[in-house]
Amino acid sequence: MPKVSTISLRFLAPFLAAILLAAIVLARAAPGAPPEPAVRWSFALSGDSRDCGDLVMPKIAAAVAAEDAPGIDLFWHLGDFRRMYDIDCDMLKRADPANDCVKRPTASLPDQAMGDYLTAAWGDFVEYQVKPFGKTPVLLGIGNHELMGRTRDDFRRAFQPWLTQKLLHVQREVDASRGIFTTEGDTSYHVVINGVDLIYLDNADEKAFTSQQLVWLSGILAEDAKDESIRTIVVGLHAALPFSSWRGHAMDSSCQGICSGRQAYDLLFGAQRLSGPPAKRKNVYVFSSHSHLFVANVYDTPEHFGQVLPGWIIGTAGAQQYTDAISYGYVRVDVNADGTITPRFRPITRTSPPGTGPAEAPLADFCFQENKGKWWNDEYKGPCACGAAP
Repeated sequence: MPKVSTISLRFLAPFLAAILLAAIVLARAAPGAPPEPAVRWSFALSGDSRDCGDLVMPKIAAAVAAEDAPGIDLFWHLGDFRRMYDIDCDMLKRADPANDCVKRPTASLPDQAMGDYLTAAWGDFVEYQVKPFGKTPVLLGIGNHELMGRTRDDFRRAFQPWLTQKLLHVQREVDASRGIFTTEGDTSYHVVINGVDLIYLDNADEKAFTSQQLVWLSGILAEDAKDESIRTIVVGLHAALPFSSWRGHAMDSSCQGICSGRQAYDLLFGAQRLSGPPAKRKNVYVFSSHSHLFVANVYDTPEHFGQVLPGWIIGTAGAQQYTDAISYGYVRVDVNADGTITPRFRPITRTSPPGTGPAEAPLADFCFQENKGKWWNDEYKGPCACGAAP
């Protein structure tokens, strides 16, 4: 066997090193192992925090505060803060840990229990579900339970500090300078943050969407189209737009919801500007709650064939769950440098993050074992004569 001289090894070493380096580069660039996109900033969202929200929402706040860099810059609640038609379990248990949240007997309750609950319900939500987020800004969306026995004016008055916070007030001033006028404290709003337009559409009852809302949305999307710094549009609303995979509990419950929801969907799909040059295109995403579960790709249905918007339902902040396995949590949304987003569901469990408070143990027994309910199907299946989007 011939011997390899020391001189030959020295001569070959640089070439061998170059071959090894090239192999490493090719392996990293191989299909199936794409590099993680650069994250510009992140926000979180969830909805439907009635029933067990006083236990689950502080856990969400703690988890949000502990998120890895770049951290969470904003939390977005998509509506349904309290039951309003009955006393939430977390408030029942605080009054008396022995209260049965499954059978809910009323005979043992004080005479003024319901009246006291209605007086305290929204304040309780602020104290136990919003304040735990500390300095993290919170956007509040209106849901159908906010209109049970109350009006939008009641909602505006109760949550004025959040509906008129600096983020939204400054955006309204910017919009006014462009001829788009809204009232401080409106339940439909939007704010542009770091190249992302966050738009909340109020569809808390069967009057939605009104023609005024659609004209407003059309104007906002037209301004977004002209602004090259806006690469991403994220829409939040309580009930999912029509013809989703969970249409049984969404805007599909009435002709007004179906027709106006289709118009809004068409406006949002068109806002992507897919027929234009790539540099002018926008990334559009839709998040909703109302149904108490987490599900992705909700608009990948036959009715939306060829026009599918990325959409998620995230009704997991404490309300009774529509699945056998109770799953509370929130979605962390990473906004990438290219304008796309990466949403990740973050589960909240009985032990992580840990709960606190004197009624935590009996409340947790119910919330993590028995807080389940039958899925409410109110889909309207009759004919609807719908017009085109404005």
